[in-house]
Amino acid sequence: MARTLEQILAQEKPEVVASAKEQAAEILLNIHLAELRERMNLTQKDIAAALNVKQPSVSDMEKPGRDLKLSSLKRYVEASGGKLRLDIELPDGTHYGFTV
Repeated sequence: MARTLEQILAQEKPEVVASAKEQAAEILLNIHLAELRERMNLTQKDIAAALNVKQPSVSDMEKPGRDLKLSSLKRYVEASGGKLRLDIELPDGTHYGFTV
């Protein structure tokens, strides 16, 4: 019988699970940036022009594993026509959100 992901993770070392989750979060961030741009019907050239950079710089921002500065993320989102908000989940489960 096949094991579920939860069963596999429960048997793995905590540091391996934490590392995998961190890597997955980084990859998802980059995927979401490209999806955001595409949702706004923008090309990498459009974003590059708004950021006053060259298109390869935008491509680099969207690459999986790229660790973006918050300021770069903010500029990217604003170049797409959006506003960046942060939602922080505290240990007690409450949320604290604000516009960056």
